[in-house]
Amino acid sequence: MARNEAMQRSDKVASDYDVIVIGSGFGGAITACRLAQAGRSVCVLEKGRRWNRVDFPRGPGEVAQSTISSGNRQDAGRGFIEYRTFRTMDVVQGTGVGGGSLHYFNVHLRPPAFLFNQPAWPKRITMRRLRPYYTLAADMLEAHPVTDTQELGLPRRTQVFEDAVSSLGRQADRVPICVRFSDEHTDSGQKRGCEFCGNCLLGCHVHAKNTLDLNYIPLAEQHGAVVLPLFQALNITPDGQGYAVTCTDLSAPPASDPRSTMRKFRAQQVVVAAGTLGTNELLLRCKQQSRTLPRLSDQLGKRFSGNGDFIFAGTRYQSRVVDPGRGPSITAGVGFRKENNQYIYIEDLGYPDPFIWYFNSAIPTRGRIARLLRQTRRYLGDAFGTGLKFELEELLEDGFFTHFLPYLGLGTDAADGTLTLDAKGEIHLHWSIRKSLPMYRDMVDHMKALSAASGGRFVNSFLWRTPLIRVPLSKTLTAHPLGGCAMSDTPLTGVTNDCGEVWGYKGLYVADGALMPAAIGVNPSATISAMAERVAFQMIHGRELREDDASVPSNRTTTSKAAPVAVQTNPTTTVV
Repeated sequence: MARNEAMQRSDKVASDYDVIVIGSGFGGAITACRLAQAGRSVCVLEKGRRWNRVDFPRGPGEVAQSTISSGNRQDAGRGFIEYRTFRTMDVVQGTGVGGGSLHYFNVHLRPPAFLFNQPAWPKRITMRRLRPYYTLAADMLEAHPVTDTQELGLPRRTQVFEDAVSSLGRQADRVPICVRFSDEHTDSGQKRGCEFCGNCLLGCHVHAKNTLDLNYIPLAEQHGAVVLPLFQALNITPDGQGYAVTCTDLSAPPASDPRSTMRKFRAQQVVVAAGTLGTNELLLRCKQQSRTLPRLSDQLGKRFSGNGDFIFAGTRYQSRVVDPGRGPSITAGVGFRKENNQYIYIEDLGYPDPFIWYFNSAIPTRGRIARLLRQTRRYLGDAFGTGLKFELEELLEDGFFTHFLPYLGLGTDAADGTLTLDAKGEIHLHWSIRKSLPMYRDMVDHMKALSAASGGRFVNSFLWRTPLIRVPLSKTLTAHPLGGCAMSDTPLTGVTNDCGEVWGYKGLYVADGALMPAAIGVNPSATISAMAERVAFQMIHGRELREDDASVPSNRTTTSKAAPVAVQTNPTTTVV
């Protein structure tokens, strides 16, 4: 977009709203939707672009060019996955309209109720109190388990995982996933079902995956919410009527004067939901650099958790076919609880086709060279009529991942990491494995037990222990960063109260994974969704949602879908 076009785009957007929501992932999309339904004028600032299903990458070249970004301004809008590298842990997070839902693995799983009884959680946060919010979000996202009776049957990977769990004398869970498995005919057209392509990480090209840009966000737009892609919030400043949010228009080309791309929006209330890293980075800048929010708690940035994520480990079978690239990326899991309320959850895991093809060609397997030489001789013999028959399938068959069952481990780590700003004002993670090491060792032991009991060979994560020379690295990769703006009962122990409102700043809220004061132990999207539903309901009604509540918001869009609101020239100020 040319510079003058970017300025025209910015100039046509209203500046004053009831609520500004920063980010459009599970926290931002849900709060924006509910507040818009309640009659508030809402503006959503999203630093990523809006993705159409035909834009998602598929070939290896497309994946390399348009999937993953580093989070720099130069990468703005290029990818919908940000990969951030730190010394002891790497972090994957989402960007774009829909946030992490664009690439997440669809799991919508409630944690065990006992986790909320731990001292880290505010007293008012219990499973009983959260249950209506979990139910509301699960209904919107249409979460349900994969079944044997659907048209494509059960993914082979699911059956292999369930057999492995059965070999331990346990029964695996079919986890609820936000995926549509069959075609549906609606008033707005046909909705296609899951094709078992396994590319959930790379965006669902048939929209069978219920990402936030297909439900909460369109419903918010129907009720007047304005969604602004490629607008990155830089600062939050209190003013007489609420807050001013300064942001930059990332669609504009870099200019010699950065002020030419700046825009300021005002609102009575602000909801920060820029993802755990983004939320902490923004608030740390407001506290330490611009000093516009100097009273933010000194607990800001503390109690960071990677949710115990452990990836790239699995079981290698000698002859059993797994085909991990087929089916939704996660379908089943099994939990392990220890006496000290440590909780570990292990799931089957699928990789997208480009990853499978790459690893199959990169990882050597026994007999590959011998097979190649044998088929070369057969090809020449077949061509010259010696009686030998060329067997092309012998060259195409096999590969390491054909017989590999990948695992995703999650668990209750110590949640003792700290997020700070480096010299450039960018987020930096300080995290030590020391206090979480017993949990990770138990997790690896459970994975080894699954491998041994099911007749396979355990393969450790190359981040945890290097292949061949087996040097222990003890590094992890998390797709579920949590904490840093922990909810709490007092300002001395956290950044917000149990409703997400920031201590010391009325009308300023946090509504994403940064709120979590401890690890969830399972995939956290359901809990983040429930918390966001609760934040919004408290903002609107000032009380808890009850079972069969008359004020429960609707999850259904109208039959005649209104066009998204791109411009709002005279927003109303409504107090509900």
